[in-house]
Amino acid sequence: MDTLLRHPFILLVMGALLSGLIIPFITKNWQDRQKSLEIRTTLVSEISNAVMEFFMSIQFVHIRKETPRTSLTSVPSHEQAEFDQAYKAWEVKSAVIGTKLQAYFPKSDIPKTWTAFADVMTGFYALEGIVESQLPSNMTALANQISATLFYDLPESATYMQLREALLKCKSHIIRAILQTKVSLS
Repeated sequence: MDTLLRHPFILLVMGALLSGLIIPFITKNWQDRQKSLEIRTTLVSEISNAVMEFFMSIQFVHIRKETPRTSLTSVPSHEQAEFDQAYKAWEVKSAVIGTKLQAYFPKSDIPKTWTAFADVMTGFYALEGIVESQLPSNMTALANQISATLFYDLPESATYMQLREALLKCKSHIIRAILQTKVSLS
């Protein structure tokens, strides 16, 4: 047997097997790992960008709303137009992100969690247009929605800052899940 393994033809066949099967297998695995990392990194970046742009628009409106105005109008039209544009951009970006998550994580809960999160973000946006007398009940409904769909425990009478903090933590949870879950490349 020892003589057979030293025969040049056997060594040639073993070399061909090594270079024809094993090396391409290792190379493909490495390329798949790189592609998976690239997809996850891009998705995390897109999510952070979309969420924080929309979040900042909401917060600017919230701060403006709390600042006393000297004019009789509640919100100047250009400010409302900016707010509406931020909402439109959010809806498009969140839908695109949702589609990518369905494509790359079809067997996980990530797409479902993202959809619930996007709905809650839209609800958070809507709080800025609600009249003051209806705000507490709408904030309670949003807190309940966060607790039920995103599994983040909030008191029923959550404050604006508690809702804000919950949304940021839910975003971080989604990002962690993306980074820890295997990407489907097929």
